[in-house]
Amino acid sequence: MKSISTIHSALSHALACTLMCGGLISSAAADEPSPIAPTTPALSCDNARFVKSITLARVWIPAPPQDVLDLGAALSEHIAAVLQKTGHFNVTLTDPTRTGDLAPAIDAFSRNQTPYFVRISGHNFGITGQTSPWEFLGPSTNPRGGTLDISLANGQTPRTVAKTVLSAQPVDAGTFAPPIDARGPAFAQSLYGQSLHALTTQAAQWIDQSLGCEPLSGQVIALNGAEITINRGVEDGLRASDRVQVLQRSDPLIQLGQTHLPNRYLLQNLGMADIAYLGNHTTRLHLTSRQAVQIGDVIQVGQ
Repeated sequence: MKSISTIHSALSHALACTLMCGGLISSAAADEPSPIAPTTPALSCDNARFVKSITLARVWIPAPPQDVLDLGAALSEHIAAVLQKTGHFNVTLTDPTRTGDLAPAIDAFSRNQTPYFVRISGHNFGITGQTSPWEFLGPSTNPRGGTLDISLANGQTPRTVAKTVLSAQPVDAGTFAPPIDARGPAFAQSLYGQSLHALTTQAAQWIDQSLGCEPLSGQVIALNGAEITINRGVEDGLRASDRVQVLQRSDPLIQLGQTHLPNRYLLQNLGMADIAYLGNHTTRLHLTSRQAVQIGDVIQVGQ
């Protein structure tokens, strides 16, 4: 798994090259450092203080451009870096998925304990390498743009949270010959690279706005008598004054003849718990009710 901080460092260098070499600032100001504006608007909800754990599937491009290499990975890594920089998310990158249902979100929650799952597919990026009866006229590449279909899901509940479609600003850009690396500074300096950079920034902003005000979710990881330990703490935005709701997630009933995983689990409210000890990444709770709690049960903080 690639470190998000390493990705962000590389992308920051590429962005600097883009700003200096791509004509976004005047040559007179090129010798002086310019402050970079915040990447996402500030959130005004109470839940914005919570750091959500999400799994981001790398962008799946069914027909990737043949002249821009590793485009899906580059788009995903920039979105992840921008989200991490907001301070609202811990991001785990995973392989692309073609599945449009909730199964990948449920699987990511089971494997990584990340409640939220982001699936992105990309389309209309230009040169596909497919033959055409009109190819003797040359490739049709002007203007070039791109579209991202984004779906956000909660694999813990599970449910679909939000969906959107975002498109890049088309630019006049020809074919890259030889093919260019989408992760490299040369692509970042190009007009097309700048257009896609703006698209991924917009995608990260939409994800932040859509998930930033969601409640903090986690799981029960240990039991000791009446004391419950959960996998969330100060680093996730918890405060000693918070009250934690404990929910029991029951496996869904599969009807006779049903071949696919049901879209919803049954959640039973076990009561509210007070924080007895607040750690950086784990917290011990005291449940005020006498309901039976099990390892793996769900916790939620915030409305």
